[in-house]
This record gives sequence, C-alpha cells and structure tokens, in this order.
Amino acid sequence: MRIHRSMLRHSKACHQRNKRHMSPRRRHGFTLIEALLLIIVFLLAIVLLQITSTDCCGEGFTTMCSNNLRGIGQAMYIYAQDDPQSFPAIAGRRNDGLMRIFDPEDRVTMQDMFSVPSPTVDMWTVVRANNVMPDQFICPWTNDEPDPAMFMDDFYDFLGPENLSYAYQFQHDEDKRILSTSSAPTEVLMADSNPYIKGGVGGDFFADRLSADLGNSTNHRSRQRGQNILFQDGHVDLFGTPAAGLFGLVDPAIGEGFGRDNIYTVHDNLPDAQVDPGLAAPTASWCDLGSRSDACLVP
Repeated sequence: MRIHRSMLRHSKACHQRNKRHMSPRRRHGFTLIEALLLIIVFLLAIVLLQITSTDCCGEGFTTMCSNNLRGIGQAMYIYAQDDPQSFPAIAGRRNDGLMRIFDPEDRVTMQDMFSVPSPTVDMWTVVRANNVMPDQFICPWTNDEPDPAMFMDDFYDFLGPENLSYAYQFQHDEDKRILSTSSAPTEVLMADSNPYIKGGVGGDFFADRLSADLGNSTNHRSRQRGQNILFQDGHVDLFGTPAAGLFGLVDPAIGEGFGRDNIYTVHDNLPDAQVDPGLAAPTASWCDLGSRSDACLVP
C-alpha cells in the first residue's frame, strides 16, 4: 500500500515535537545555593575593600601628621634665627617643676620671665610670628579642630586642648639646657601628644609602658601605631615606642629595649637611673626633669 508523502511528513514532525518535549527544560536564573554563594563573595569583597581603604587612609593620615611636625620644625628654626638661637621658651627656668597649659590669662596676656612656664604658650609663639598656621598643629587622626583665632598676633596661647594635637619639650627646667640650633640632633623637640596629659591615660605608668600599647601617644587610632617624633635637626620619624630620647645604658632591672630616654615621662629625680624607666609622668601643672638628658614632651 502506497503511503502518501504528506502523511510521512506529518509523522516526522510529530516525532520531533515529542522529542523536544521529552528533553530537559532549560533553567533560567540561579539556584538558592548559587545565590547564597554570590552574596558571600560580594560581602567578602566589600570587607576587603574597606580594610584596604582604611589602611590607605591610615597611611595618609600618618604622612600628613609627619608633614605637620616637619613644617612646625621649620617654623621653629626660623624663630631660632634670632639671638640666642634657641627654640621658644618664653618664661624663665625653674627648679620646682611648675607649669600650666591653656590658661585663659595666657591666652590674652603676654608672659614674662617670671610667669609660670607654659609649653602651649611656647608653641603658639611661632603661630603668632606667622611662621606656621594653627591647622598644622592638628593631627588628622584626632578629632581636634584648628584654633579659631582670626588674627594670630591678638593671642598668646592656644584656646584649649582640642586645638592642639602635639607635645613640646619642656624648656623651663634648670636641670636641662634650653634646646637650640646647636643642641644634639638626637634631642627630641616635639611629638604626638603626651598620653598621660592630653591622652588621659592614668594608673600604673610603668605597667602601661610594658603593655601592648607600650606607653605610646593616643593620637593615632591605635596606640600600637606609635607616634611621629620631630628631632632637633628637623627630621621626623615614626617610632613604635616612646623610648626615642637620648641614649643611655641599659639597666638589667628594667629590661632590654629601654636604652633610650622615654619622651613622655620624667626621671623623677632618681640620681642612679641609667635611663628614664617611665615610672613618673608629668601632669597638667607639673613637669620636673630629673637630669640633663631627660626629655619630657607636654601636654
């Protein structure tokens, strides 16, 4: 029997249609597991990006802080061009350790040789001379704000602690010579603020020195970052420890790594102290250096 060609074509078309219907359906979109994996990868990428940006921002802040101190150091040298070529020390030297900071009277009245010394007045001197701007005294890591003064020569001191991020060598102790352009280049002139005055760290200072924070400044987000330090010769280094002053003998009772003077504490008049062990910290009204090699930066 002859089969019509049209019937053969119809049978073949039906077979192909059935074959298509029997084949697996093509999937569209993601499964639940795939979607969860994508979300996890996306979140990890965000975390890594935040860590990277934080590190880059932190390095930038540290560099800006270093540049601030370097600029202040240049201003100090400009100031010291006049006789007797010393860095700012407005009031006279004393043997009782008395000092004051951010005093309202000092803000509007010029100190003389008989005034209670003020390291904040000393620092403002280079601002008053228009050698540097107040915003350079602000570490970008902090929440401090530049001094609001519009006319620098109308004032003699910073308005308050929130307008100053750095500490200055106490220049008013009879046991130590005033730092000048002829002092040893390893003498410390300025650094990030003192943790025991502006930083508000209290308690056992020696224990703080032995802790993971190492007695460092509180300016940077983590104390373990250390502090930027301006030396007499104008260079700035980032130190992971406050033991950055003059070299001394290592006392076995104190331990290795304490062979340099602690820039945030005083000898506390210990005549046999080989180096400053960090047992005594200055206060907002007292800073009594214990020897000619002792450095203590305030506030």
